[in-house]
Amino acid sequence: MSHRRAVPPPDVRPSGQVRRPEFIGSFPYAGTSGYAAGSDTSEERARTEDADGRTSKRQARIMGYLDANGAHGATWFEIAEALRLHHGQASGALSGLHRTKRIARLAERRGRCAVYVLPEYVNGRDTQAYGRAGGAS
Repeated sequence: MSHRRAVPPPDVRPSGQVRRPEFIGSFPYAGTSGYAAGSDTSEERARTEDADGRTSKRQARIMGYLDANGAHGATWFEIAEALRLHHGQASGALSGLHRTKRIARLAERRGRCAVYVLPEYVNGRDTQAYGRAGGAS
């Protein structure tokens, strides 16, 4: 008799979409997660974290947190506090995920901060397109 490990059932979201454990990060800024223009140290940090997987892992943790929060979503501050990230880590990851449309930024605010949700949790609410202008999408 073979001893096979039991395979857990897939993790299914409310939308019926199966979440996969692997995650390929979002690198929308010239193939990177982004860095301050003209700052060699900022660029080095971004390229190092992108290459060694830290960026993808951080983005995946944020996506998981947003998935767990469902339609309620989360602000950068709530994410930073829950995942023990500083402002730059949280907002940088949110920017990359929002720019690539892996998450949505709602028009509503909580505590003077934008609320982010996974696209399947928008539920018809107004969203903001990526960018500083924040026009409706």
